[in-house]
Amino acid sequence: MKSPLKPWLLFAAVALGVAHSSRTVGESTPEQAGVGAIVARVQERYDATRDLTADVTQETVLTRLNKRVTASGTVAFRKPGKMRWELTNGQKEVIVSDGQTLWIYRPEDQQVIRIRFAQAFRSNMPVSFLTGVGRIAEDFIPSLEPAAGTHLRLRLVPKRGDADVGVLWLDVDPTTYDIVGAEVKDPLGNTSKLTLQNIKRNTGLSDGVFQFEVPPGVDVLDAPQG
Repeated sequence: MKSPLKPWLLFAAVALGVAHSSRTVGESTPEQAGVGAIVARVQERYDATRDLTADVTQETVLTRLNKRVTASGTVAFRKPGKMRWELTNGQKEVIVSDGQTLWIYRPEDQQVIRIRFAQAFRSNMPVSFLTGVGRIAEDFIPSLEPAAGTHLRLRLVPKRGDADVGVLWLDVDPTTYDIVGAEVKDPLGNTSKLTLQNIKRNTGLSDGVFQFEVPPGVDVLDAPQG
């Protein structure tokens, strides 16, 4: 099984380390420091982030179906492997992981899909970031691309050919290193864009945020193994 949110699980894990960071007086600009220094700052902030909450807007373009889907809601993450998405695009969807089990619940369908956390990914790369041990420089080939306006555009290409993500772009404020936009393209040509707002970091999210209780009358479907 492959959830359409998976590319953004990887993005969000990387983004944990970037939002609302700032340069200290005397530091070189990103252009002067080069892509290696930018990646180092991303990794530094990621390593220092224990949890994150934000309002989220996601736009996905499914190339083969010629379809565009927009959803908005909230997201919460906590290392290692805990997350909660609550999104709606006319129909509500809730995705919850406690680090062991991933639940995908659509109330209108009156069913919830239960799947082992590690099984939800075809490669280990997204799992490594969500469990807090991912290394950007080791997993990606980074480069800078021209961007509209004054923003930096960081392009990340997975080094492993079996990764779920084809190419990931991050638009970064050159002064604060805030992520102001992101885009991912999977190997099938589908693209997704994500916007995070009202980001809060290291607030001490409790385990209860990442627990899922099956509502009465809802069928539980176990995803096939393998």
